[in-house]
Amino acid sequence: MPREKPSAYIASLDAAGENFMDTSVSVPSTPASYRPIFYFFYGTLTKPEILKHVLDMDQEPFLRPAKVVGYELSSWGQYPALIDGDTGTEVHGYAYEVQSVEHEYKLAYYETNAYRLRPCRIRFTDGQEPGELVGNTFMYAGDGVALKQGRFDRFLWEMQMGQRLPDKWRTAAVGFMKEGEEPSQPDNNVPMDRGEVEGQGL
Repeated sequence: MPREKPSAYIASLDAAGENFMDTSVSVPSTPASYRPIFYFFYGTLTKPEILKHVLDMDQEPFLRPAKVVGYELSSWGQYPALIDGDTGTEVHGYAYEVQSVEHEYKLAYYETNAYRLRPCRIRFTDGQEPGELVGNTFMYAGDGVALKQGRFDRFLWEMQMGQRLPDKWRTAAVGFMKEGEEPSQPDNNVPMDRGEVEGQGL
């Protein structure tokens, strides 16, 4: 690694790789002094052997059983997708303490831009300390309501393609909505137990 502090912009380009349209739009910035942070996983990354491969580790990582509250899982093709849920709804998975910004880049690359990085309150279920803390997770980047209802998600399509949906397609997509239903917008607000800590806005 270079001895000088790398440019955050150059680091972002390196993290994106050649196929930057297939990578996550949520690339962590380069901090002056890195502090390890827990990530909550709920899909393929809950398997230590897969996480080991993604992070290019010598040994299998240690994951703690955990849950997040106020979310639910839907399906994006064959993959699970975390979306906003009703108050009290729980999603169980595992949490891992990421030790470097390079590992954060690799996780973002693996998740692709179909998922966005979001802060969340992680509650551990193994009876060990700490019992809960604020960490990160990858949520579905498109319209969670459309995904749940099995409708065409034009927000994710436009983000991945880098262009607006053609008008004739937009009309057809709206036609799949129920009568009187308005197109939903991705929710950028993170309510309590979906990432906001008491006394601290995230």
